[in-house]
Amino acid sequence: MTASVKAIANLALSRRSFSAAILAVLAMPQHVRAQQPEPRITALDWAWAETLLALGTRPSAIAEAELYRERVVTPELPRDVIDLGLRSWPNMELLKSLRPDLILSQAGYGVQATSLEAVAPTLALPLFTPERRPLQLAEAGLDAIAARIQREQKALQYKTEFEQKLSEVRASLRSYDGRPLLIAKFADERIFDIYGPGSLFDDVLGRLGLENAWTKSGNHWGFSTSGLDAVARNPEARLVIIEPGPPEKLFDSALWRAIPSVKANRVVTIPPTWVFGALPSALRFASILGRALQPS
Repeated sequence: MTASVKAIANLALSRRSFSAAILAVLAMPQHVRAQQPEPRITALDWAWAETLLALGTRPSAIAEAELYRERVVTPELPRDVIDLGLRSWPNMELLKSLRPDLILSQAGYGVQATSLEAVAPTLALPLFTPERRPLQLAEAGLDAIAARIQREQKALQYKTEFEQKLSEVRASLRSYDGRPLLIAKFADERIFDIYGPGSLFDDVLGRLGLENAWTKSGNHWGFSTSGLDAVARNPEARLVIIEPGPPEKLFDSALWRAIPSVKANRVVTIPPTWVFGALPSALRFASILGRALQPS
């Protein structure tokens, strides 16, 4: 077990005894419990927001709610969830006014946990670290959140379903030709973010038995930013583009058509999938990719 996973597993109860409060509610008779308001949980990071939703718990507020709906997509975010502004710097006055019972954040990103603790008990969980194992940390994060809100059984159920669905996707890919994949997203008209070791998508490819054509370690989040020449230098790869796809001007250009994977019609485009997500994003990516790689 890695140091980060151990740290998550051994998280202490907060000074405001959030878990004790949840246990007290669960101990109430059902008719009394039904009258109790749900804990107000704020998620400043989309990975932990989608994890909370996967556990069947609705966040009262998250950062950049509308962009979540565009880029993360599923699990679906209820329309009445309050938007707290930027993930990197949320509206702290609004956050304080909501009086949350718990704040979920990503360790090492955005507002420091020490500042958030002054507002409410905070669970700051690591996901992208020097260990470069985001899928493992995503599962550890699911367990940590579930333990904090007393949803351990739901977490176990979700992990079982996750493994089953990954196995189904892997089985569906038995007819795939085995060609390495280049997973890319346009950063601008001619620049790609390409996902390699240390990215969530690289971990998913490994679980599906697929080869990643991009072996460079890249940055802290596991991607490298490169031009079209990087794609051209991988002539045997199948290019997987996360929407939005290439701008129309580039798509119609001789430069684009000269790329080997484009010339050979080895390009697939998949719907938006959150590249910095947790288990739900990993599952969405696996499911969409599995369908995209089926023979036409």
